[in-house]
Amino acid sequence: MPLIQTEVIILGSRKFSESSKIISVFTKDRGRVSLLVKGGRKGTKKFPGGLETLNRVEAQFYHKSGRELHNFRSADLVEAYASLRKDLALTYTALSLAETVERTTLPEDANAGLFAALADSFSALNRISIHPWTIRWRGLLGICRALGFGMSLEGCQACGRKGPMRGFNLSRGGFVCSACYQPDADTVALPGEIWGILRFLNSCPADAAVRLKVAPPTGRRLEAFFLHYFKYHVSGLRGFSTWKALPQTYWGSKADNSRES
Repeated sequence: MPLIQTEVIILGSRKFSESSKIISVFTKDRGRVSLLVKGGRKGTKKFPGGLETLNRVEAQFYHKSGRELHNFRSADLVEAYASLRKDLALTYTALSLAETVERTTLPEDANAGLFAALADSFSALNRISIHPWTIRWRGLLGICRALGFGMSLEGCQACGRKGPMRGFNLSRGGFVCSACYQPDADTVALPGEIWGILRFLNSCPADAAVRLKVAPPTGRRLEAFFLHYFKYHVSGLRGFSTWKALPQTYWGSKADNSRES
């Protein structure tokens, strides 16, 4: 079995035995991998590199072809993202992106762009403490691109006009203007405001993204749209458990939707 060394982001973990656990990681050059950490449930003393969910580490593991579970050897901490862990909304946002990557990828399907999108989002959440939903949506757009169903946001998918937009065509991956809009199973009614938000976030740096102000009703609608878009493109996907609490975490109850964020 060859010894592999690569940077990984820890997506999650689960119990394997009374003393061991399995960690799911997304690697920089090998995609998603599951690692058996023997003794990993005995505390942090044995693994000072920190095998906590969301950590970015330089890991070593023994890889055996034909198996989905490989044996972990060691890890050195690269980044613990300590600042984002101090705030519930920031932590939930990072966890939601980690789950998105875990649920939408196959084992050992290498995707350097996806690793970069996740690492970039975590770094942004770690240094910027406001409006985490904008970092999340920007990250989701990057994940969509890396997975091969990125959104085309330059203009109407039918005629090329810049607006006004009336809906989003799921199969084409882009908006359609009022003149070209035709209600059908592949088209979701969405206002031009959401086109403008996504178009901005699709190309702006993270520090600019958080300056964007979004009213709670619009934010909730965007959350619902992203879920619909992922379900459309990822076969068998029912949803994401970590996504469910985000609207309440970000904007409170629906009764408070009149508040600008």
